[in-house]
Amino acid sequence: MDEPLTYRDVFYVCRGATLALSVILGCMIGSFLNVVVWRLPRGMSLSVPPSHCPKCGHRIRWYENIPVLSWLCLRARCSSCHLPISWRYPAGELAVGALFGGIYWHVAGNAWPIGVCFAWLWLAGLLLAGALIDIDFRLIPDKITFFGMGVALLLAAIWPSSRLGLVCPREPNAGGFLLSEVLEHLPRLGFRLSAVLDCLLGGAVGWLVTGGIVLVARLLGGKTRPSPLGGGDVKFLVMMGMFLGADSCVYILLGASAVGFMYGGFRRLFGRHSANASQDICLGEVPFGPFLAFFGLFWCVFGNWFYLLFRLTHTKMP
Repeated sequence: MDEPLTYRDVFYVCRGATLALSVILGCMIGSFLNVVVWRLPRGMSLSVPPSHCPKCGHRIRWYENIPVLSWLCLRARCSSCHLPISWRYPAGELAVGALFGGIYWHVAGNAWPIGVCFAWLWLAGLLLAGALIDIDFRLIPDKITFFGMGVALLLAAIWPSSRLGLVCPREPNAGGFLLSEVLEHLPRLGFRLSAVLDCLLGGAVGWLVTGGIVLVARLLGGKTRPSPLGGGDVKFLVMMGMFLGADSCVYILLGASAVGFMYGGFRRLFGRHSANASQDICLGEVPFGPFLAFFGLFWCVFGNWFYLLFRLTHTKMP
């Protein structure tokens, strides 16, 4: 005789269903982000004209716009002109679907509030769009970063439990160490005001650490040498700080700078050489946004990785 379902069994079944929904939602958002990545840097409207084939102008019907499935059913060709449809479209949809599913599973597995998952899903979509545009155009549009800052502040005001630094301050992903130090020196604030302060403090620290690098570079190099960070990179990190908390900015910038430097070095040694190869990163030949985006997502998974390394290397012996 089969054993009856337990509450734990029901929980895992529901979690599996919501995981599938989060992946489907991610694929749908990925379809929209394909439009954003294509149109926004070109100054086009996101809604007018409706989705169409860029080669023949054929207006895409709703059943031709189902993420991944339509591309497979059409055999990667336009139904009108029969010219190939780039693999980047389904790849982007699948990437966002996997990203959304991974974030949901990570948050649910740690039993964090659903508000944290909602905020991080917003952030993940913005990071992916900004990184892809930066790869192709060497810029991160203000519409992405300013919109993201507004979303982070609005979520902090209306959904304070979306701030992991307040609800789970001991978690390495919380980014609440600086926040707790600031709160100790302020009169007692309510939960909502503390959430707004957490958001604003993250943005301020993001601006200070990147703005400090730009200022030092200008003082040392003068106006003739380009800045190692562009304005879009600065605002990109400010947006991440507003979502993830003040502590995250230092770790994101540190990790992105280290990996970006190594990538630039390998590119100079083994890639095509140019007269200005030594200034590739400064001149924008190597976009910095993707490195920032990667370590923003890296923070969501691992958090304060210095703390984790310390725990791994200082475990108590029995």
